[in-house]
Amino acid sequence: MLLAEKLHVDAERAHNIFYSTKVYQQLSDPKYGLQLMSDDYILEDLIEELRDSATAS
Repeated sequence: MLLAEKLHVDAERAHNIFYSTKVYQQLSDPKYGLQLMSDDYILEDLIEELRDSATAS
């Protein structure tokens, strides 16, 4: 929901975006330790990834 609010999109769109990111893959893998980070930290990491991918396109 934080991502939906930040991007001003509905929850379904935010989920689709989230599940297609490297941050999601890292969050799913305990070796990265993202599960231990705060929601705000993960959101900022996710926003940074989205910005980087937008500028690379």
